[in-house]
Amino acid sequence: MERVTFAFFIDFDGTITRNDVCETLVTTFAGDGWQEINRRWEQKELSTVECARQTFKLFTTSDPQEIRKILDNIQLDASFKDFVSYCKSHGFPIYILSDGYDFYIDYLLEKEGIELPYYANKLIFSPEMDIEAPYQSADCDLCGVCKTKLMQQLQKAGQVSVYIGDGYSDFCPAKHADYVFAKKTLYRHCTATGREVFQFATFSDVLQEVKNLIAEVGQQ
Repeated sequence: MERVTFAFFIDFDGTITRNDVCETLVTTFAGDGWQEINRRWEQKELSTVECARQTFKLFTTSDPQEIRKILDNIQLDASFKDFVSYCKSHGFPIYILSDGYDFYIDYLLEKEGIELPYYANKLIFSPEMDIEAPYQSADCDLCGVCKTKLMQQLQKAGQVSVYIGDGYSDFCPAKHADYVFAKKTLYRHCTATGREVFQFATFSDVLQEVKNLIAEVGQQ
C-alpha cells in the first residue's frame, strides 16, 4: 500500500484553544463600541487590520503584562498534544495559520511545551497597540493573514491537505483543502454551502477520523 502523506493547516483561536483568545482580550480590555466594529468585520465591511486598529483604540491597556495575566487563564484543547505527537510520529507537517496575533500564540505554545511553525499577525505594543500583517495577500486585504495563499505555498506535491478551523477567517482556506474539520461558524458555513466537512469537538475526534482517512485514502 502506498503511504499517504497529510499536511495539516490549523486555525488557532477557538480551534487549538478552548476559547477564542482575541475575543477574550477584546471583551476584557475594550470599551463600548467593539461589538459594532466586530459586526462590520464579520460582514466583511472592515478588514482584519482595520478592525484591529479601531478596536485597539478602545483598549484600556497596552501593557504586555496585563495581557499575559489573561493568557495564563487560556487553555488549549487537552487532546491537541496527542494529535501533534501522532502527526510528528508519522511525519505529517502541522502549520498554524491564524488571523490572530503572534504574541499570544508564541506565549501559549511555549507554556505548553509545543513547537510548531505558525503564521500570524504581529502585535505591536509601543507606543500604542497596533497590528502588522506580513502575510496579507496583495490581491485581497480582508484578512491580515491569507491562509489560502499560505496553504498553497506550504503544501508539497503529493500531500493531502487537511484544514481545521472554526471561524470566519477559515471560510476561504476551507474551500481549497482536500478535507475540512470544523466546528462553530465554519461548520455552519460548510454545511450551508454544501462543502463536505467533518464536525469535531476536540482533537481526539480529529485524530480518530484522521486514522480512518489514512485507511480509506490508502486503499484507493
